[in-house]
Amino acid sequence: MKKEVKKGVKGIDSDEIRIVDEKIHPDVFTEFFRFLEEGSDKLRSVSGYTIKAELAELAKTGSIESFRKIGRIIKREGITAAHRDFGIAALNYCRFRIENELLDFPVDMISGGLGGTANKIRYYLALTGRDGVSQDQLHEVEAAFRREADSRDSIIEEVVHHGFYISLLILGSFDYAIGDLITAALGKCKFLQTDYFLTNVEIPADSLIQDWLNGKLDEST
Repeated sequence: MKKEVKKGVKGIDSDEIRIVDEKIHPDVFTEFFRFLEEGSDKLRSVSGYTIKAELAELAKTGSIESFRKIGRIIKREGITAAHRDFGIAALNYCRFRIENELLDFPVDMISGGLGGTANKIRYYLALTGRDGVSQDQLHEVEAAFRREADSRDSIIEEVVHHGFYISLLILGSFDYAIGDLITAALGKCKFLQTDYFLTNVEIPADSLIQDWLNGKLDEST
């Protein structure tokens, strides 16, 4: 039972994408694009309407001046975390609008929620052992995943033992299938279950991992 919760696109060359570095939940981008597509007037009931409308309008222009104004807004003292996240979405959109004006080909903006860097998307992977995972085995897992990651232009950022499961933070190259990396590494660690939980949306609570292990998660999501 593999559980994957991912946001992204397939079939796009890595030269045609810019991955949002910051960890911004996809729901923030969904709301931001609502402001762009539906127009600010229709969203007056949204919490924080005034500043969000201002940020969306600035981003829409795609100018250097607007980019700088958005940057100043999200650095204001007292700005809420929600408004800052919305501002980062606006800042990235404005930047990509500027880049598209300068480049000979269109660039797509991608945010997986957990962020990324250059041509890499950050993933959170949860694994379990067939009979628990010892510290020695944890080192084996880290070594196996690092080898497979290195051969796929990817990076293992973190390996953590949570007691009843282990987790890895992986910066996976957009040019390689993350599932192939995981399958290859699992093949070197026979003491691990082959089922895994993978997401690039947000770091899950232990309770969600427990629900996954208990088969309570909806397989259709």
